[in-house]
Amino acid sequence: MRRGVVLFITLAILLMLSTVVLLFLKEGGAVKKSVRENIAVIQTNLLLNDMSDFLKKQNFTQEDIFYGSGIPVTLDLGPVSGSIAITSAQSRININRFLDAVLHDQQALVSFLDWLDTLRLKNQPLLISLLLDSYDSDRYERMTGSEIALERPWFQDGAIANAKALETILRRYAELSGENNISIERWERVFGFEGETLDLNYADSDQIRLLFPDLPQIVVDTLARHDTLYKSVEEMPVDPESKIKLMQKRFGILPTLHTSQIAVAIGFTTTQECSGKMGFLMEVKKKKITDLTLSPILCP
Repeated sequence: MRRGVVLFITLAILLMLSTVVLLFLKEGGAVKKSVRENIAVIQTNLLLNDMSDFLKKQNFTQEDIFYGSGIPVTLDLGPVSGSIAITSAQSRININRFLDAVLHDQQALVSFLDWLDTLRLKNQPLLISLLLDSYDSDRYERMTGSEIALERPWFQDGAIANAKALETILRRYAELSGENNISIERWERVFGFEGETLDLNYADSDQIRLLFPDLPQIVVDTLARHDTLYKSVEEMPVDPESKIKLMQKRFGILPTLHTSQIAVAIGFTTTQECSGKMGFLMEVKKKKITDLTLSPILCP
């Protein structure tokens, strides 16, 4: 699509910025084996701010985002090669809002237990205890060992802040239960950590089933195919009763059919075979970039 070309050119320029970051961080003619994240983030922020005028001129449409999502764009820029992938930043369920519903809504708990059944985990009460003890701010253990902060004081209670915290919880479950078949990737695909909306144009079957356990399976399968962009609930090829349910707030999450913020992930390697990752969120209308992350650059 023509508008998709505009989007990918924009992201290609952002990848070129990562080349500048690498050049800035060079020391003695070679890229460091690792870099201090605070320095990298500061320099990258400055470069991205310089792009504000350019970004403001780009008119991102819902079609650009939908049809471009999930398609990594590979680029070779001389000293740096890499790939860019975009998706809606509203493509995951905020795990904190969902856990709050699990605490106060029996239907949410039942839905969560049904989903855990699909993971074939043997000790579901332990995992739920670990999640809830991480979400609440008290130090009361629902089960022995479920309050991670008691043994690891650095662990933040009161919310599950990011992917690292979620991974810590899942690995703690593996330690206590002896199960090693838990898929961290699946959890990170389903759950995020901020916001209250979920764009149904990007929701997978796990997410739809978690929020709408009473939907017919044919409706779940239809929505999870994502073969077209739905701009209104009336366009969805599902029964009228399901349409009403799909636009109602469920378990702290508000379904939507409009993406107001995109997520950009960039992976890159250098001619010295060093590699790194960069990511950020960008508001579609204001073109404001937030939540910038730059991993340490690692070399062989």
